[in-house]
Amino acid sequence: MLIAIWYVLLAVLLFFGVKFCKKGMWNEDNMSLNTTKNFLGFCAVIIVFHHISHMTCASWLNPKYVRHGFDIFVTAGYPMVAMFFLCSGYGLYKSAKAKPDFFKRFIPVRFIPILIPTGLTMLVYMYFMHLRKIPYKIDPPFAVNGHNTWHPYIWYVPCMLLLYLFFYIGFGLIKKDWAGILVVALGTLVYIICGIVFQYGTWWYNTPHMFLIGILLAKYEDKIFARCKKLYALRLAITLIIWPVMWYLGNNAGGIYLSIVKHNYSGVYAYRAELAGCICQVLYTFVFAYMYYLLSMKIKIGNKVLAFFGKFTLELYLVHGIFIHMFGFYLLEQGKKPLFYIENVSLFTLVVLALSIPVAFGISLLDKKVGQLLRPKKKKNN
Repeated sequence: MLIAIWYVLLAVLLFFGVKFCKKGMWNEDNMSLNTTKNFLGFCAVIIVFHHISHMTCASWLNPKYVRHGFDIFVTAGYPMVAMFFLCSGYGLYKSAKAKPDFFKRFIPVRFIPILIPTGLTMLVYMYFMHLRKIPYKIDPPFAVNGHNTWHPYIWYVPCMLLLYLFFYIGFGLIKKDWAGILVVALGTLVYIICGIVFQYGTWWYNTPHMFLIGILLAKYEDKIFARCKKLYALRLAITLIIWPVMWYLGNNAGGIYLSIVKHNYSGVYAYRAELAGCICQVLYTFVFAYMYYLLSMKIKIGNKVLAFFGKFTLELYLVHGIFIHMFGFYLLEQGKKPLFYIENVSLFTLVVLALSIPVAFGISLLDKKVGQLLRPKKKKNN
């Protein structure tokens, strides 16, 4: 019963204040900053539930610690992250075209506000490692292994910074759209290939392609919006039919492959099964993003709570894992005791959110201040 309340609250969070366009009318600002910030605020909350599910009901956990209720969130993380990449690529391109001095001090303005919460949360995890006598082992980036990191959710940061760097080289230094698109495309491709070759987890490389899709969406937005208006109902119906199919394949393609080849999950077959799953996940991110885009053309979400969460999505992403590991059944590594184990799923969720939100918001205020100091000063007209 208590678990059901969380689902109700999430539904209220997303749909409270929603507005529907009348027949023949369209939500022309479906990709505006305010609209996307609202939706990304919801995505950030879903990612928190996603990681909570990994500590409570994921299939790979020790059965004695499994507590069902949030099973639907176990695989809900990567489409949410895909939307972050999509909106980042879209927003950067739009800003670059609208602001003449956008690339002035681009690196410090974009990198430092990301590195601040990353560094602060990393220090906390390093303290946890010291507390539980976990060795400070560093895996070389080009080693072939699982690439464990001190910060369990840090992968997003180097990936995003690389994409920012590709964007800066192509659009800021070369200053040609074709070059920017080419640099981002090739850079992303090399990143994905490296992730596959050096056997990083699939979450490292199953979503960054959406950054390029966001750039293309921004560049050809008018044409895409106009095309989507044609046969809109048919497009939406087909997408809504394909969506659950791709969701299922994204979650089960590996197992389907192994059943076809009649082999266990081991060796080269495990590697191929993982790639099969990743390919379907990549395809699912396209379907998910397209479904969101079509729905956003007719439905406008937004309320004060979503807008609030939209102000500190990165900080919430980086901070919440601290409290998940403090109060989950293990600290960083299975077998390492947490500071305090909260067995009840609803109470565990409440504590994680109650502590993560104010801490993340506080760090975001610091990030915002630093960002303001780093940005070029506007010249005053005489």
